[in-house]
Amino acid sequence: MRRSRTGVSTTVAAVVLVVAFAIAGIGGYFLVGGGGTAPTVTSTSTTSSGTASSVTSSGTSSTQPSTSTAFNDTAIMKGLATAAQAECAQQATCITIYTTQDAGNWVQFYGPLFYQQYPWAQGKVNYVSLSAADETTRLLSEFKAHNVQADLSTGTLAPLIPVYQAGGFMNYTSPEASVMNYKADDVGPAWVVTNLAVVHMVYNPNFLSADQVPKSWSDLANPIYKNKIAFQSATALSITTAEFYYLYTVMGNSSGQWTNLMNGIAANHPLLPSTAGNAESDVLNGQAAIGIDVLDSYVTALKGSPTAPLKIVDIEPLVYTPGVVAITAGAQHPAMAKLVEAWLISPPGQTATYETNHLPYQSSIGTDLLSYLPPDYKLVPAYSTYSNTQLFQDTGAWSDTFFTIFGH
Repeated sequence: MRRSRTGVSTTVAAVVLVVAFAIAGIGGYFLVGGGGTAPTVTSTSTTSSGTASSVTSSGTSSTQPSTSTAFNDTAIMKGLATAAQAECAQQATCITIYTTQDAGNWVQFYGPLFYQQYPWAQGKVNYVSLSAADETTRLLSEFKAHNVQADLSTGTLAPLIPVYQAGGFMNYTSPEASVMNYKADDVGPAWVVTNLAVVHMVYNPNFLSADQVPKSWSDLANPIYKNKIAFQSATALSITTAEFYYLYTVMGNSSGQWTNLMNGIAANHPLLPSTAGNAESDVLNGQAAIGIDVLDSYVTALKGSPTAPLKIVDIEPLVYTPGVVAITAGAQHPAMAKLVEAWLISPPGQTATYETNHLPYQSSIGTDLLSYLPPDYKLVPAYSTYSNTQLFQDTGAWSDTFFTIFGH
């Protein structure tokens, strides 16, 4: 099962980070052992028509956790759990999570570890999978209608900024962050980073010979790639936006050079699916030869089929963007939301994040995922801090810019 169907997003510092077993200087935990059976839980995913569909899944996780389920039983977690258990009692569903990850991730990976620690919550988690654009739209519309359904939201940062700016997220800092080696830039006014999404270009060697592989992102404007490119619509402000905004910060646009590049790429008539996972699928099945992908989806594809015709284009540096978790303003189950948020950044939650092939913020848990990157890779942040990223100051204008250029 494909674990990640959308990617993520997030200004650029001119500083290039060389990452070897650590990202952004963060410490972590290396744990061992564990497994479990996934209880029945409602999961919801978005169909190709853009509507959400629900499925009920149960069974044993297909991937046994490679790290320990030793719990982070701090006083912080115990206090949050006590309040959440009281809130959850006598309720059929005691938390709804909107996410851009695959609907099966809770059933297969997060759920088994969470329920092992908090068995009283079994079967009471509603995990709703949406595209980045749909998640933003639903969170905003429900908040404005005073009909908040989600208690918690996860996804890449940029698409969630409009929700924060509208007042749709609780201004809350999880106390768990203070014991998990977080840097100030990775705990926002209403969110905390759970994972880093590495954005890169991929190609299908069956449809693109070695001498045709792009040498730079600017090559995507070359007419030889007409009708051969696929990437998630940049108007959604997700992973494609992260890469294109990074190019804007390093290229500048004083003479229209960035705009010319974007127009050149648009002239090649790229496929513009709503998710990064669908763009990857377009490359795998030959509808496109080149695509913009994220590491978690790429690793999942290769683990599922090691001979899959999918290769990373070795262009340095690689951009990464934070995946975050935030509690909605007006959440019906705030105590449970605070517990799940704290759990996601604790060792067991970071272990589950690793099992989905998302690169955990606690980098020592997911070092083997970095082996899928090209040798001597370099990673840079797509965005700098929340306060000085131009895109965050007017997300609507940037979304409109990409819509004007790409028409979708």
